[in-house]
Amino acid sequence: MPAASNLTEYLSSLPADRRDAFDGLMSAVAAVPVPPSNNSFVFLAGQTTHPEFDDAESVFWKAVEQLQLCNAVSDGELPLVYWGFHSIDLLLRRRSNGILVTDRTVYLDDVGNSSAQFATDSVDPACIRVAGESLEVGGASIDLAQIAGMLEPTTAVDAAAYLSAVVAAVQVAGRSVAGHGSAPSAEATQTVEQLVLASRMGSDFRLPARPKDVKALNKLSAKWNLPADEVLLVSLSSATFAGVYGIAITNKAVYSKDLMEPLFRTALEDVDGFVWEAETKTFRVSNDHSAPTLPAITDDNRDYAASLLLNLARAAARE
Repeated sequence: MPAASNLTEYLSSLPADRRDAFDGLMSAVAAVPVPPSNNSFVFLAGQTTHPEFDDAESVFWKAVEQLQLCNAVSDGELPLVYWGFHSIDLLLRRRSNGILVTDRTVYLDDVGNSSAQFATDSVDPACIRVAGESLEVGGASIDLAQIAGMLEPTTAVDAAAYLSAVVAAVQVAGRSVAGHGSAPSAEATQTVEQLVLASRMGSDFRLPARPKDVKALNKLSAKWNLPADEVLLVSLSSATFAGVYGIAITNKAVYSKDLMEPLFRTALEDVDGFVWEAETKTFRVSNDHSAPTLPAITDDNRDYAASLLLNLARAAARE
């Protein structure tokens, strides 16, 4: 699936219940007044008119691409508001510098200095504050000295108050939506194939529905002697002269095998997760099952891959 190039395309790729949730959350966010001192820094999802910039929609989407889509640990998050500005990195690329709030995560990136992610529900709105020349969220911060010339006397304190109010509004609105049971997560409503195709690692996985993957999946099934009564749904695997290694998920279990090592199997109902263990460089699936990593999994996407694999196992259990 091609990557979305704007918010409209992104939302259209999500299930209807997620789009409904977005509408409800954006109503809550839009009700929070933007302080005039922050007009140059606040960009709302779906905002077609902006008091300062004609390209506000593209500014917002660039922040989503650089802060959320590159760093998300799950798919289908709903981006809501971006507070920030552009900076130039060491390679002379324009970067979104600031804070992006989604329904699940608060992303902070002070380009070249610090970055952090916080679960939106876990953020205490009171922890968003000004400390010296920095705007802080938890233990992370944005250095405001770099934009001192753009700031009005109240810009920083107004920004902290605004973002605190936004996070509080998202928390309340999110609980309200969840309480009515009208917006289950995207992962809870999609099949294994849909989750893979919608993910940013879609091309790394092998699916039975893709003709180019069928031969490799058949080879994995034969080499690993998978039970005939199980349906192979997806794999993240590679083949070498020493054999096939990686991770595979059937409608009944998670399998994994490293080169020159035995095959491991954990029934879907017994999967604890895909917890990274740095010492062994493996994912712990259950107490007696550790799965190998693959070249497609890097330091930058490891948390994302672990979350995706767990969601695939959960989806497999529903199929």
